[in-house]
Amino acid sequence: MPKRVSILGAARSGCAAAQFLSHKGIPVFISDISPAEELETVLAHNRCGHLPHEAGGHTARVLEADVIVLSPGVRSNLPILVEARRKGIAVWSEIELAFRFTKGKYIAVTGSSGKSTTASLLGSIMEASRIPHVVAGNIGLPLISVAPALGPDSIVVAEISSFQLENIDLFRPHVAMVINLMKNHLDRYDSEDAYYDAKKKIAGNLTKKEHLVLNAGDARLRQWAGEFEGKTNLVFFGNKQVASDCVWHDGQAVYARFGGLSEKLLDVKTMKIRGRHNYENACAAAAAAKVAGVANESIAAGVISFAGLEHRLEYVSEVRGIRYFNDSKSTTAESVVCAISAFGDNVFLIAGGRDKGCDFSIVKEPIARHVKGICLIGEAADRMQEEWNGHAPITRTASLLEALLSVSGKASRGDVVVFSPGCSSFDMFKDFEHRGEVFKQLVHELPA
Repeated sequence: MPKRVSILGAARSGCAAAQFLSHKGIPVFISDISPAEELETVLAHNRCGHLPHEAGGHTARVLEADVIVLSPGVRSNLPILVEARRKGIAVWSEIELAFRFTKGKYIAVTGSSGKSTTASLLGSIMEASRIPHVVAGNIGLPLISVAPALGPDSIVVAEISSFQLENIDLFRPHVAMVINLMKNHLDRYDSEDAYYDAKKKIAGNLTKKEHLVLNAGDARLRQWAGEFEGKTNLVFFGNKQVASDCVWHDGQAVYARFGGLSEKLLDVKTMKIRGRHNYENACAAAAAAKVAGVANESIAAGVISFAGLEHRLEYVSEVRGIRYFNDSKSTTAESVVCAISAFGDNVFLIAGGRDKGCDFSIVKEPIARHVKGICLIGEAADRMQEEWNGHAPITRTASLLEALLSVSGKASRGDVVVFSPGCSSFDMFKDFEHRGEVFKQLVHELPA
């Protein structure tokens, strides 16, 4: 039990951690780089205004603690944190704090794309099986605000980012999942390997009592499997050719093989969400649910009933025979590929935002097959245009409204307009939810 805690970053998870600790009688100090007036507003909104705090930067007061808890947006290599570690002060992410106060078992989901859908599929499976559970973490609900209230027979489905994994210590989920590994977040990490190493920490504490679920179609994850073989129980999804226990699909049905016994779990035509990437996500969720002890019938029922996520290839409206889809949660090049590949050759794409260093070259071939026109916005527009030139007509606009009006004027009846940014939102919007809500509002205003 910490005796005194400093919290860096007054975002959602930081404030949730502050509330939790203060309710337990543990002294808390909040430090944030925001201007004082802005911080006061945030703290008041989160009922933390009465707690000691500082604005405009992190001073030596942060070091008057035995534990420092970081919000995910706070970099782990700040000078104040280097000094803290030198002094022997523990530095934890919010998931480490939540884990230490949770009685239930964790299913932890990480990866470069597909995390939220897979975590939500698992939540739907747990709902169908009537297992007490929460779905929290990077998906939007801080773990510390819900996980500690659950009993020992419950499941915590935790979507976890690389940022949150940077500062774990004892965190050891019952099931750890890595959906995929793709070039991402090079605005935060010095190299691809540094990003991948942060993801790998999800399995660092696993033993033979736990399970590690990996994508058999990802070459780097197959290489990781060799490192963890013998240390924990390996389960794969996506390819039945592996020798281990696995879950896969053939485009028609989802199958599982455990202990050498193969069985069909469900027909993909019964799923509400479509596309090969969603069939893969269903395989991943089914694999984790199987090793967590969920019955096949509940797995099938949960997958079939899941209708998809807001801001993830979400149908918005049809205007003049043109259908509009909001994929604002798309923050990687791979997610753009998934979005435009879900349709035929009738796509108008709106993309762009803050560049995270993704490999946009992988989108060129899908653009050539599916996209009739592209409109680019935001800071990443220059690099996207350089990569995609010649594969589809490209226009540039200064705002999302102008982009929507541009593509709407070029699209015809039967076409689809897909807003799949492939970038973070922070150059123009508060977050991806705000970005998606703005897009949906603009679409609904189109008839006027």
